[in-house]
Amino acid sequence: MSTRTGHDPRLVISIILVTMAMGMLDAISLVHLKIFAGYMTATVLLMAVHIATSETIVLSGFEAIGLYLLGALTGGRLVRRAHTVRLAVGNVLLGVGSIVGLTALEWAAQPPGCIYITLGLLAFAMGLQTSATRHAKVADMSLPAATMLLHGLAHNSTFAGGTNPGTWRRLTAIGSLFVGAVIGTLTSSHSISIAIAIAAATILSAGALLHLRDHRFLAHLDQITVH
Repeated sequence: MSTRTGHDPRLVISIILVTMAMGMLDAISLVHLKIFAGYMTATVLLMAVHIATSETIVLSGFEAIGLYLLGALTGGRLVRRAHTVRLAVGNVLLGVGSIVGLTALEWAAQPPGCIYITLGLLAFAMGLQTSATRHAKVADMSLPAATMLLHGLAHNSTFAGGTNPGTWRRLTAIGSLFVGAVIGTLTSSHSISIAIAIAAATILSAGALLHLRDHRFLAHLDQITVH
């Protein structure tokens, strides 16, 4: 296993899985809830546009931001407990996956205020999730978003005088975000609860990976973190 900070191979793989799940959930929330549950930059911009056009989605935006902040506060306390980075991140991701799984069940049950409950649960979970990815300290992936990944590819490329560190890691993460959004959009067109459940299973898998015992096969994952 690599000993460099931010290059634990299992942390990298877990965050790539989380990035795919975030693509799923943000696609689902945008298409069906009309706001982003995890991508707060876009949520703020959407709120501004809707205020300017006198649309009513602003309340959903405030809910998403408020619950995201609450999730981030909770996540900040959880990851600072006396655990290794790997276990601290894994524990939070297992919690996030459980909340997202609960959200899938809640949507299937369709209680009163279902849309607002779903948005609140997902935003809270995404705040927790971002605390986990930040605590992992994987280069360019403290927030699973394409902007920093694309910037890193160009900024550190040989054309810019760099040495192309982490190229495959960044490309894989960008691809995961894209594929996740496609999966979330297509699956939710048939069943929103199943689409959310798939995202939950992906996050739970990421958390479980960080709790597995060391194995020679897992050591080969280090190749992804250095190329």
